[in-house]
Amino acid sequence: MDKFVVSNSPFIHSGNDINKMFLYTSIALLIPAIYGVTFFGLRALFVILISVASCIVFEALFNLMFKKKLFVDNFSCVVSGLILALTLPVSVPYETIVFSAFVAEIVVKLAFGGLGRNKFNPANTARCFAGVMSSGLSGALYEFTLNGDKMVSITAGGTNTISSLLTGQAVGGIGTTCCLIIVFCYVFLVYTGVIDFKIPIVAVVAYFITSLTMTGLNWSVINMCSGSFLFLSVFCLTDPNTSPDTFIGKMVYSILFGVLSALVWKLGSLGENSLFVVLLFVNLLVPMMDRYFAWKPTSVGGYRYAHKN
Repeated sequence: MDKFVVSNSPFIHSGNDINKMFLYTSIALLIPAIYGVTFFGLRALFVILISVASCIVFEALFNLMFKKKLFVDNFSCVVSGLILALTLPVSVPYETIVFSAFVAEIVVKLAFGGLGRNKFNPANTARCFAGVMSSGLSGALYEFTLNGDKMVSITAGGTNTISSLLTGQAVGGIGTTCCLIIVFCYVFLVYTGVIDFKIPIVAVVAYFITSLTMTGLNWSVINMCSGSFLFLSVFCLTDPNTSPDTFIGKMVYSILFGVLSALVWKLGSLGENSLFVVLLFVNLLVPMMDRYFAWKPTSVGGYRYAHKN
């Protein structure tokens, strides 16, 4: 006789558990990582290895110190390390990577209670910290400025065009230079059920329309593809821990990120670092979005229930 098993919710899910989701994300991140090492050279490999190793070590040490169960095997710290490294330029000092990894794992994630309780994306917050930490170091981080219809790297002296951005022969972070690879990663993550396909698309459309109203078509495409906007839209904006729960909330969240990113690129003076600050800001608004756009309980046939996303 079969036993009747009662378990906690959720009762219906995609079939992906936490370990599998982070594993798929790690696999996706390896694609731009391999290309970045091929394009930028051996130092890019050192940046990636130091970032990932630092995140793993800090999480393991924290859990050992407070006698908590080790969760290194769920690949969450690997994902944080890869995202952090791939958004950094190859010229970043090694000590900046280590301190930024400390911020990602200890300050942002573990201090708030660990995986699933963090209010901000750990890797994105660490990248903001890296930008602040290296602001006084000449050539430490790439900054982009507009020069006609091209994006020029102040520290590297290079230029980005539409063709160079599509092929990856561009100035930028280690894993953010090739748009085609990022699009492939997006398709892979959507196919495996890891991310919500709507969030990056809405963000890109909002960004493009906003940029188009201020500048020409050619510059809008270059601006959208330069830097880390596409990379953040695919790998950080879609973070289920720091994105809204409801459909309307996700749409507002994505549009806000796209519009503000376009505005700060055009009007701001922070360069590429402004994109990471914008993502921090929209993450800060997520609890308010969840509260304001939450489904309201209704009554049907005398029973109270609430819609779920």
